[in-house]
Amino acid sequence: MKKPALREKRSKSKVFNETNWTKSSKTVGQYIFRRLSLDQSDKELSRIRPRHCQSQLIVSSKEIDMYVSDYLNMVDRKKKESTRQNGNWSKARSSTNGKQSNVIARC
Repeated sequence: MKKPALREKRSKSKVFNETNWTKSSKTVGQYIFRRLSLDQSDKELSRIRPRHCQSQLIVSSKEIDMYVSDYLNMVDRKKKESTRQNGNWSKARSSTNGKQSNVIARC
């Protein structure tokens, strides 16, 4: 086997296609866990990249940042799709007769 420093394309990240498992994540923590699980079990990545000596991870912190960015983009897409399906909600008249409410809902 080649030495880790000499392996070609070891730092190049591959394009990720969302799976149903990652799309069904309810929180950013679930999403990151699922993406880590998929990347850690990828045989090609484990063959090319060296593992971190303490954490045994083959993904870098930059990739985890990309996971967060991907999650936020996925949430934005879901919100846009739901507003398209529900129609133009900004034109809908509410029961408050146009007055803004200062109530914040927590999920």
